[in-house]
Amino acid sequence: MVGKTRSIAMVATVITGFAAAQKPAAATCASTVIVYQASGEFGANMIAGADKYKLAGEPFSITLYACESLQPTKTGSDYAEYYPIELTGDVKSALLVQPFPIKAETNFTLIQPPTGLDSIEVQGTVKIEGSQIPIKGDISLPAGTLTSTSISPFPSTSIVTSRSEFMYSAGPWLASHGFSTGQEILDPSGNGQEVTTAGTSGATAPTWTETTGGTSTDGTVVWTCQGPYTPTKLPVIGTASGTVYTPPDVRAGAMLLTDGVQVVSLHADGTQEVRALQSGPVDPAATLDRVRLQFYASGVRDASDVHVQIAGQDVPVLYAGASGYFPGLDEVTVEVPRSLAGMGDVDVAMTVDGQTASPLRIRIQ
Repeated sequence: MVGKTRSIAMVATVITGFAAAQKPAAATCASTVIVYQASGEFGANMIAGADKYKLAGEPFSITLYACESLQPTKTGSDYAEYYPIELTGDVKSALLVQPFPIKAETNFTLIQPPTGLDSIEVQGTVKIEGSQIPIKGDISLPAGTLTSTSISPFPSTSIVTSRSEFMYSAGPWLASHGFSTGQEILDPSGNGQEVTTAGTSGATAPTWTETTGGTSTDGTVVWTCQGPYTPTKLPVIGTASGTVYTPPDVRAGAMLLTDGVQVVSLHADGTQEVRALQSGPVDPAATLDRVRLQFYASGVRDASDVHVQIAGQDVPVLYAGASGYFPGLDEVTVEVPRSLAGMGDVDVAMTVDGQTASPLRIRIQ
């Protein structure tokens, strides 16, 4: 079981929160695809803010796929901005045992000034427990790394840590939304408001208390003012590169693996429990719990269309892509609807770009 920390469930659901990705650039690009990669770790010493999701000192790896013929949405004398650029990756939180995979569409900016360091900026929004969490990565590279501000390759090089940072911040308030204890939003006055009593927000925003430690009642949610909000900023340590994407000669056949299936239960108090499927049946009817199944798989990471059925019923696919824990494997995570409670022994069937994998058998109580 993962430790009973109120932020754990919020971190785990990063997997569900990135905007649904379109077809990968590798599948839709009529010209060359450039793969931009950055990997390493976030620095242990904070630049600013509070590290709510415990990323400091933990490893990360991100990959962005960009079509070489893509035209910028904005340009300047020394930069070009592109959108949308597909981002995938793995991030580790000290709150979780395993890295979690991420996927998003981002703004991607290449900056090549006449003098000084080159840089890359990536900016997007993560949806955590339904909250919109802005993120931004500024990665500085040695001068001369970029040959232009067009989508093009560059050799692997060390990130200039002293000028690089990763930022995340609280998102806006949401109407008629279920909030868990520990979630935080940014109010219109720039103060952080944290949930101290979980519940469902009202149809309109409350009158926010701006006194630190003061509370605001919002539907059945109670918020406590944290004072002026400072976004979290972490140093970035590692390497970056841009390479030409080489597609596999033959994609591995679509397959759900029987080993390593995990049941993830997200509890109403904001904690989560992770266990092996073989330790007992799936129970989607547990009071107020949300239940997910995480499968290892193959033939998924370059797919543009992944569907999963349990007992013949379509279920939400929360993530389908490369594994964040075992190189070479893929992962598929689905939500188990409460409507499946009591079904007994059922098949889990996956279809990837029209190719149906052999079903797995599970038990739902």
